[in-house]
Amino acid sequence: MLILKLITVPLFIVLISFVGKKWGSQIAGTLGAFPVVAGPIIFFLTIEQGLSFGAQASIFVIYGSISILIFGLTYVWACRFLHYIPCLFISLVAWCFTAFLLSLCPKNLLFPTALAAGFLSVIPYLLPKSIIQNKSPQGLKDLPIRMIVGMLLTISITSLANHLGAVWSGILSVFPVVTLVLVVFSHRSHGQDQVLQVFKGLSKGIYSFVTYFVIYASFIEQLSLWQTLLASIIGSLLVQLVIRMKFLSSKSI
Repeated sequence: MLILKLITVPLFIVLISFVGKKWGSQIAGTLGAFPVVAGPIIFFLTIEQGLSFGAQASIFVIYGSISILIFGLTYVWACRFLHYIPCLFISLVAWCFTAFLLSLCPKNLLFPTALAAGFLSVIPYLLPKSIIQNKSPQGLKDLPIRMIVGMLLTISITSLANHLGAVWSGILSVFPVVTLVLVVFSHRSHGQDQVLQVFKGLSKGIYSFVTYFVIYASFIEQLSLWQTLLASIIGSLLVQLVIRMKFLSSKSI
């Protein structure tokens, strides 16, 4: 099990990084929203802590997706005026404050699902205007950092689950590991508009992220772990396919 924890998340991060390098910031942001960190963490927690723990943690992963959106939205606006270091600090404070408030919310599946859907629907109206529309490929200089941070987060949360409980295990599993690296690197290397492109991709990817954990939380105590995992992956991929088709059709109009 330890070997899986050490290699699963870093391998996903490598995949996202190479795809982002080939197809640009927005695609990297979309892939960064897939449950490549939270998914394996909740999987390991379910095996180690039980099905009920996994279901409860999944509910708070959905809450955590809202924290990621707040993090990204804060960074998008802050980078219009500030250097990447204060942007990162302000965004992390926003994430922490949002995560704390969400940790106090109801422990049922309907409320976070509705909240996430509502927030995603208003995101396009909260963004600044884009300056340019070019694809800028993501570099790989920070790839070892992404891999190490993802691995350490997985080990830390699964190791501390007994002390954290399902609520904070779920929320912290959505700490913006990949998102943080993507926006900071894009800001430093390509400028503020590429941060916006990353966040636009991220917000599209969150739809499939939420779908994954809605399915997981709904069926983990009814189906086998592997059946639930398969259903969650298929559901999230189908939702992402629909989102991408809608996005491409809107660009062609």
